[in-house]
Amino acid sequence: MWMAAALRQLFDPANDNSHLPQAERFAMGDELSEHILAVNPPQRDEAPKFMSYPAVAQYYYERGDKDRAIELIEVTLKSLDGPAPAPDDLKQHVISVLVQTLANYKDEKACYGSVCATPQPGVRQSTKAQAPEERR
Repeated sequence: MWMAAALRQLFDPANDNSHLPQAERFAMGDELSEHILAVNPPQRDEAPKFMSYPAVAQYYYERGDKDRAIELIEVTLKSLDGPAPAPDDLKQHVISVLVQTLANYKDEKACYGSVCATPQPGVRQSTKAQAPEERR
Protein backbone atom coordinates (compact mmCIF):
# COMPACT_ATOMS: atom_id res chain seq x y z
CA MET A 1 0.00 0.00 0.00
CA TRP A 2 2.85 2.40 0.71
CA MET A 3 4.14 1.93 -2.86
CA ALA A 4 0.71 2.83 -4.29
CA ALA A 5 0.58 5.88 -2.03
CA ALA A 6 4.02 6.98 -3.24
CA LEU A 7 2.96 6.46 -6.86
CA ARG A 8 -0.18 8.54 -6.27
CA GLN A 9 1.96 11.31 -4.78
CA LEU A 10 4.06 11.33 -7.94
CA PHE A 11 1.32 11.04 -10.59
CA ASP A 12 -2.05 12.12 -9.20
CA PRO A 13 -3.11 15.11 -11.34
CA ALA A 14 -4.30 16.86 -8.20
CA ASN A 15 -0.68 17.13 -7.02
CA ASP A 16 1.65 19.77 -8.43
CA ASN A 17 4.91 17.96 -9.11
CA SER A 18 6.38 20.56 -11.43
CA HIS A 19 9.28 21.03 -9.00
CA LEU A 20 10.40 17.41 -9.56
CA PRO A 21 12.61 16.60 -12.55
CA GLN A 22 10.46 14.62 -14.99
CA ALA A 23 13.10 11.96 -15.72
CA GLU A 24 13.52 11.16 -12.03
CA ARG A 25 9.77 11.17 -11.41
CA PHE A 26 9.21 8.65 -14.22
CA ALA A 27 12.18 6.53 -13.09
CA MET A 28 10.61 6.30 -9.62
CA GLY A 29 7.26 5.52 -11.26
CA ASP A 30 8.85 2.69 -13.23
CA GLU A 31 10.32 1.13 -10.10
CA LEU A 32 7.18 1.49 -8.01
CA SER A 33 4.81 0.19 -10.70
CA GLU A 34 7.02 -2.83 -11.41
CA HIS A 35 7.08 -3.72 -7.71
CA ILE A 36 3.32 -3.28 -7.30
CA LEU A 37 2.60 -5.49 -10.31
CA ALA A 38 5.13 -8.10 -9.14
CA VAL A 39 3.56 -8.32 -5.68
CA ASN A 40 0.00 -8.40 -7.04
CA PRO A 41 0.13 -9.62 -10.67
CA PRO A 42 -2.88 -9.11 -12.97
CA GLN A 43 -3.34 -12.87 -13.42
CA ARG A 44 -3.90 -13.61 -9.73
CA ASP A 45 -7.22 -12.75 -8.14
CA GLU A 46 -6.54 -13.17 -4.44
CA ALA A 47 -5.38 -9.64 -3.59
CA PRO A 48 -7.66 -6.62 -4.17
CA LYS A 49 -6.43 -4.51 -7.04
CA PHE A 50 -8.59 -1.42 -6.46
CA MET A 51 -6.20 -0.29 -3.72
CA SER A 52 -3.08 -0.08 -5.91
CA TYR A 53 -3.84 -0.61 -9.61
CA PRO A 54 -5.50 2.79 -10.22
CA ALA A 55 -2.25 4.50 -9.17
CA VAL A 56 -0.27 2.25 -11.52
CA ALA A 57 -2.75 2.95 -14.32
CA GLN A 58 -2.39 6.70 -13.75
CA TYR A 59 1.38 6.34 -14.01
CA TYR A 60 1.11 4.48 -17.34
CA TYR A 61 -1.40 7.03 -18.62
CA GLU A 62 0.90 9.93 -17.70
CA ARG A 63 3.78 8.06 -19.33
CA GLY A 64 1.77 7.88 -22.56
CA ASP A 65 0.95 4.16 -22.48
CA LYS A 66 -2.83 4.52 -22.70
CA ASP A 67 -3.38 0.88 -23.67
CA ARG A 68 -1.63 -0.41 -20.54
CA ALA A 69 -3.51 2.13 -18.38
CA ILE A 70 -6.84 0.98 -19.86
CA GLU A 71 -5.90 -2.68 -19.36
CA LEU A 72 -5.09 -2.08 -15.68
CA ILE A 73 -8.36 -0.24 -15.04
CA GLU A 74 -10.27 -3.11 -16.69
CA VAL A 75 -8.40 -5.66 -14.55
CA THR A 76 -9.23 -3.59 -11.48
CA LEU A 77 -12.93 -3.57 -12.35
CA LYS A 78 -12.98 -7.34 -12.88
CA SER A 79 -11.16 -7.89 -9.58
CA LEU A 80 -14.02 -6.25 -7.68
CA ASP A 81 -16.08 -9.38 -8.34
CA GLY A 82 -13.22 -11.70 -7.36
CA PRO A 83 -12.87 -14.12 -4.46
CA ALA A 84 -12.63 -11.31 -1.88
CA PRO A 85 -15.37 -8.94 -3.04
CA ALA A 86 -15.46 -5.42 -1.66
CA PRO A 87 -18.40 -4.20 0.47
CA ASP A 88 -21.27 -2.97 -1.73
CA ASP A 89 -21.08 0.72 -0.77
CA LEU A 90 -17.33 0.85 -1.37
CA LYS A 91 -17.68 -1.22 -4.54
CA GLN A 92 -20.24 1.17 -6.06
CA HIS A 93 -18.05 4.19 -5.31
CA VAL A 94 -14.95 2.51 -6.73
CA ILE A 95 -16.80 1.32 -9.85
CA SER A 96 -18.12 4.82 -10.62
CA VAL A 97 -14.62 6.33 -10.28
CA LEU A 98 -13.02 3.58 -12.38
CA VAL A 99 -15.66 3.72 -15.13
CA GLN A 100 -15.23 7.49 -15.39
CA THR A 101 -11.47 7.01 -15.56
CA LEU A 102 -11.89 4.35 -18.23
CA ALA A 103 -14.10 6.66 -20.31
CA ASN A 104 -11.54 9.45 -20.00
CA TYR A 105 -8.63 7.14 -20.91
CA LYS A 106 -10.48 5.65 -23.90
CA ASP A 107 -11.99 9.01 -24.88
CA GLU A 108 -15.32 7.24 -25.42
CA LYS A 109 -18.29 6.01 -23.43
CA ALA A 110 -17.41 3.20 -21.02
CA CYS A 111 -19.67 0.86 -19.06
CA TYR A 112 -19.27 -1.78 -16.41
CA GLY A 113 -22.46 -3.53 -15.44
CA SER A 114 -25.12 -0.86 -15.07
CA VAL A 115 -22.61 1.97 -14.52
CA CYS A 116 -21.72 4.04 -17.59
CA ALA A 117 -19.73 7.23 -18.08
CA THR A 118 -18.79 9.50 -20.94
CA PRO A 119 -15.40 11.18 -21.22
CA GLN A 120 -14.94 14.55 -19.64
CA PRO A 121 -12.69 16.43 -22.08
CA GLY A 122 -9.98 18.51 -20.49
CA VAL A 123 -10.45 16.95 -17.05
CA ARG A 124 -7.34 15.38 -15.66
CA GLN A 125 -8.71 12.29 -13.97
CA SER A 126 -7.44 11.07 -10.65
CA THR A 127 -7.96 7.34 -10.31
CA LYS A 128 -7.71 7.32 -6.56
CA ALA A 129 -10.63 5.33 -5.26
CA GLN A 130 -10.57 6.03 -1.57
CA ALA A 131 -11.09 3.34 0.99
CA PRO A 132 -13.69 4.22 3.66
CA GLU A 133 -11.05 5.16 6.22
CA GLU A 134 -9.47 7.59 3.74
CA ARG A 135 -12.77 9.38 3.04
CA ARG A 136 -13.22 10.54 6.62
